[in-house]
Amino acid sequence: MIVQQGQSGIYEGIVAAGLRLAETPEAEGGWLEYFSESEDADLRIEDPILRGQTAIVLENCKRWQARVCRAGSKLDEDGLLHINEATRSALVGGFSDYLFPIIRAAFPTNPINDLVSVQPTNRRTATVIYWNWIYGSTKGDITAGQRAFDAQTGKQDSGYHYSDNVVDGEAKGAGPGADTVTGTLTYHDGGGVIPGSIRLTLTHSTPIGVTATDNSAGGFVLTRDDTGAVLALAASSIDYATGVYSIQVNVGTFTNAAVTAYYRWDSEGSSSIPQMDVQITTSTTETQRRAMQLNYSTEALHDVMTEFGVSLEPNLISGCAEQMNFEIARQIIASIWAVAPIVSTFPITGSAGYNQQDHFKDIVYYLNQASNNIWQRTQKGYGNWLVVDEGAANVVESLPRTLFVPAPRPASVQGLHFIGTLQGKYRVYKDWHLINETGASATGNVLMGFKGTQFFEAGFVWSPYQMLYTTDSLTTADFLTQKGMASRYATKMVNPDFYARINLSP
Repeated sequence: MIVQQGQSGIYEGIVAAGLRLAETPEAEGGWLEYFSESEDADLRIEDPILRGQTAIVLENCKRWQARVCRAGSKLDEDGLLHINEATRSALVGGFSDYLFPIIRAAFPTNPINDLVSVQPTNRRTATVIYWNWIYGSTKGDITAGQRAFDAQTGKQDSGYHYSDNVVDGEAKGAGPGADTVTGTLTYHDGGGVIPGSIRLTLTHSTPIGVTATDNSAGGFVLTRDDTGAVLALAASSIDYATGVYSIQVNVGTFTNAAVTAYYRWDSEGSSSIPQMDVQITTSTTETQRRAMQLNYSTEALHDVMTEFGVSLEPNLISGCAEQMNFEIARQIIASIWAVAPIVSTFPITGSAGYNQQDHFKDIVYYLNQASNNIWQRTQKGYGNWLVVDEGAANVVESLPRTLFVPAPRPASVQGLHFIGTLQGKYRVYKDWHLINETGASATGNVLMGFKGTQFFEAGFVWSPYQMLYTTDSLTTADFLTQKGMASRYATKMVNPDFYARINLSP
């Protein structure tokens, strides 16, 4: 197996760096305390990939602070970043105390992590990674460089003889207007060509299609394709050890330069075993920014602390972070919705006399239909998550607990959130804004997708860069403070075939 383009370690290197940071104490430039169990809370993240990703976005935030603090930051001998706390407090202000905890709380719990491939970037320009499986050698009608699996279009239908000892559709040349056809079968080393397995398709000057079949004794029999009649040969031969063949007719000529061969060879001991390559593909995507401005008065700061005993600042940051996360999730879902085909329509009203809940169970058929459609288009995986709006959620949440197992309801929720598991194989998320998408049904909608266990097994990539960063605070003479909050990230649609839609009808 050959890995092309030399990019296989990019993403793994980023995650590995994140895991090192997650296992290093904060005093030594890492984030261990943000992933540990304490008396106050259990902050552990079991998934190592998610733990590494979270540490990377925390580190990106720290590096932004380091640029602001300039001389107040330094790299130690292990390359870990340290920021002088006094310098940070002076230049970045009290907001810096809240950024890290909010990022740690918001990023790993964002439902988008469960729907798409998350590939954090530590640069302004994100490198999105996916790969293709490539045929590395020509065999039969399969050409070297042809894709067996395309990350953007799925599994390619190229027959089933690439890995066995059958060569099907091998193109050989022939001189048009000549009475003799000669050539060499490509696959013959090892145990040689198997006698009695060779078929050559040619065109005779009649003109008719003819097939030359070896007689297992070093010669050929030539027959007409239309009648099966045997044509007389002046001479014919096949060397099974070398693959060299020759066929000479005594009447007419061979008129077509194309000769197609079908045969089998003894591949044991052969050095011509077909080769499969992996092509790592990278796509450079510019990050985009979301930004908001906070305005608050000095009096509001004092009043909230006096009346409620809490600081206004962390609540302002948390509100901005929540809004931007909400909008990022909506952007990603809208992008997926736009490319997902409508596979079927489920009527929520059943036949007369048919129990409503029993009818709702029929939605399982439509879900299986959409899931199989994703597999058929990608040959990679079945749908394993659903996003439903209010209308579809009314159906799903009405199913018996043997089909739908609801998740505990959060005390407060905004936007996309997890509501339970359907049939033990679909994770279900609710987003009532789905009904506002172009082409959505007023009755209800289901968006289905697939995400695998590997970072490259998804149709859409989200590359967070700076989850949350701020401008300096600016307080004017009227005691009004302004502060900018922003987030930077990149997105990339890789394979739209990983998604499907189901509309609900009255």
